[in-house]
Amino acid sequence: MIEEKKDTNLTLWQFLEQGILADNNRHDALVYFGRRISRQTFVEQVHLWARVIKGMGLKEGDELLLFGPSLPEFIYIMLAADMTGVTANLPNLMVSPEALDMMVGKSRVAFVFDGMEQMIRHTLQRAQFEYVVVVSATRTMGYPLKLVASPLNGIKYFSSRHRAKYLTADAAIHRFGQYEGPLEAAAVKGKAAFIFCSSGTSSKGVASQIGMSDEAMIAMFRNALAFNENGNPFCEGTTSYCQLPPFVCTGFFVLVLAPLFRGMTVYLDPRPDVKQFTKNILAFRPQVVLTPGGNWIHFIQHIDQLIQRGQRPDLSFFRFPVMGGEGCTPQALRHMNEVFEACGSPVALTSGYGLSETFSVCTVDYEPTGFDKDYSRPVVCVGPPFPGVTVGIFDDNGKQLGPNQRGEIRIKTNALTMGYVYNPELTQERLQDGWLHTQDLGELDKDGKLFVYGRMAQYVESQSGEKVYLFDIANKLREDTAVKEALVCRVETGKQPLVANIVLNDHLPQTEQEIRRRLESMMASYLPAGLHIDDYRFEHGHLRINIVGKINRHSYRQL
Repeated sequence: MIEEKKDTNLTLWQFLEQGILADNNRHDALVYFGRRISRQTFVEQVHLWARVIKGMGLKEGDELLLFGPSLPEFIYIMLAADMTGVTANLPNLMVSPEALDMMVGKSRVAFVFDGMEQMIRHTLQRAQFEYVVVVSATRTMGYPLKLVASPLNGIKYFSSRHRAKYLTADAAIHRFGQYEGPLEAAAVKGKAAFIFCSSGTSSKGVASQIGMSDEAMIAMFRNALAFNENGNPFCEGTTSYCQLPPFVCTGFFVLVLAPLFRGMTVYLDPRPDVKQFTKNILAFRPQVVLTPGGNWIHFIQHIDQLIQRGQRPDLSFFRFPVMGGEGCTPQALRHMNEVFEACGSPVALTSGYGLSETFSVCTVDYEPTGFDKDYSRPVVCVGPPFPGVTVGIFDDNGKQLGPNQRGEIRIKTNALTMGYVYNPELTQERLQDGWLHTQDLGELDKDGKLFVYGRMAQYVESQSGEKVYLFDIANKLREDTAVKEALVCRVETGKQPLVANIVLNDHLPQTEQEIRRRLESMMASYLPAGLHIDDYRFEHGHLRINIVGKINRHSYRQL
């Protein structure tokens, strides 16, 4: 049992370090492209980067920008910033350069992955950045892989006018790593220890930045320790696999921070590729995995192909496989769990619901054994509230609703964000009376389990002013036996017509023209007067996904 310090004025790093050191270096902290990184080395690297940060002149309350995938250095730097009282700002890697300009805040120093430097070069050239440290994905790789890989050196591309402030990671350590002053700062109430970026809650089309305090993040750890009493999914000596970039704080907590605290080993791979995900899961055999539904669907499609060839992969290693970020249809989840069970997994694929605003998990449909799941509704069950979390469903007038009534999902938790950074209006709108207004539509069943339908902003109005949610239209389309998946969206034109993107089941006897006519007839009787689907776009296989495994809705909104 880990003995916690009783002092509540701890930074996240001080709290996390207790768990890392309690393992007494029995289990490696990280595995990165075959290189094993011990817990002792992990702690030493965090302290080294803390000296670099202090040597650069950053003080408590300053900000630094961190832009890149899950590299070991970025984890060290994040935690080193927290140790020194500096706020690490982690923007969404998928934002436009214009949006990033709005997110850099007061950052004086930037740490950026060399493979992404060109994406944000204009922003990095702003005068506010005193130093830009370019980190290569190959820096921590072991030999001979490090020699075979093609390291990118962004510095050679810079003009002489800006080159002086650019440093490699090794140059930054050589220049600033000899700092000998004090490193650790105490946690400060009301201060953002990290600035994460929400991909769900947006304001005027720009992803919102979430300020998380040390106190709230430590509360999430304590919630997770209580959750862990049921089946012990975070078990000492087991492994997790992380492909998600660190700005995805829900995954970062479940796959990196909680495992490190609990004596687990984290396999890191910064390549956001679905084929690589599938390959690594089968190769590394991790007990804890969290990724959106799109990646799990690809994984199961590969397993199906192996089974068709007479092979049956062993999935008995799973302990806590989680589908988060974005789910799938109940039909797809049913099939995935049938495959999980047939291949020896002791647990079903677990669906969860989490938000950047709560640092991580809000609900989770986890059972340590068995495959008893509810597939009866148009959306999957994401389970009862996580320890320390209260979930309520409210109507437009703020009245709390009862079981099986749809309304806005609101969350109350001890791990709640302190607000939206640089956006007090949004903070006032979304945080009221201790509740987070998620802007998600959902319902609770009689057992208190949550079902999430989608974003409340995803609707169109009929001639009579009736709201019709796009996800409800998609759910209706999926009732047709030919339809495996559907996404309804408004195409970005002046008239914003509705387009249905349809993934068809394989080996259908009907033609696409016949299916189209049937769907048009269905929609004519379903949609209110004045609303119709302007176009049906058919494809096979699956919906397109982005680098974090979510449906790439932006690509579907283009003509």
